Amino acid sequence: MNHATSLLVTETATRELSVCPALGALRSSRWFSGVSAAALAQLAANASIHTFSSGQQVVLPARWLGAAMLVVRGCICATRRTDSSRELTLETFRTGDLLVDVPVNPDADLACNGLVAAETSVLLLFPREEFLSVTRTAPELALAIVHDFERRLSRVKALAWGLATTDVEGRLYRLLVALARDEGEVGAEGTVIARLPTQRDLAGRIGACRETVSRVVADLARQGLLTLRGRRLTLLPGFFALARAADGF
Repeated sequence: MNHATSLLVTETATRELSVCPALGALRSSRWFSGVSAAALAQLAANASIHTFSSGQQVVLPARWLGAAMLVVRGCICATRRTDSSRELTLETFRTGDLLVDVPVNPDADLACNGLVAAETSVLLLFPREEFLSVTRTAPELALAIVHDFERRLSRVKALAWGLATTDVEGRLYRLLVALARDEGEVGAEGTVIARLPTQRDLAGRIGACRETVSRVVADLARQGLLTLRGRRLTLLPGFFALARAADGF
């Protein structure tokens, strides 16, 4: 039995984990595959789980400030408000992602007041010193964190470049192409994204308003370039041709 599956999602803001579920979550995580059993056991013994409902801001008790966070289930968005009070989503962390900005750099700008649960989410927390101690004995983990920082920086640069050079339609096309690449499954009808982010979430990621995203998606549906049933989005071949043309290649 995978103990990670026993982590129950409730409306309670926080809950302490027993060692076994924490250890199960660590063992099933790609991040900790190269960490010794003894180090995993020590990390699990000091871990805690915090559960946040959809739309809830990630606010941690004082003793957990600066903790490393593993997303066991759900989706967490790093958001900022623009000068016009529009909410912009800078990054999205999904099941299996690791947030270590503050443990690695205490002066990091990714503070908890910028994190919001996009859906009911479960976070497994590790005290800063215990987590850093593990990274010192596991070069594979440290290197994976470096690679992840590089990947995230590239995405933020692409977002900034898109905001400066591309209209809303073009930015939405790029986002849908990225989602299709990362989460889509190619089938007979097209590329299926089984659980599309909400239109508010999509709007936040491209620096637009929800109404504009809704209009663009509706226009694409009328053109026969995609179908949307609930959260299930199917992108048809014609959409990718349109996206390539919008990008100029």
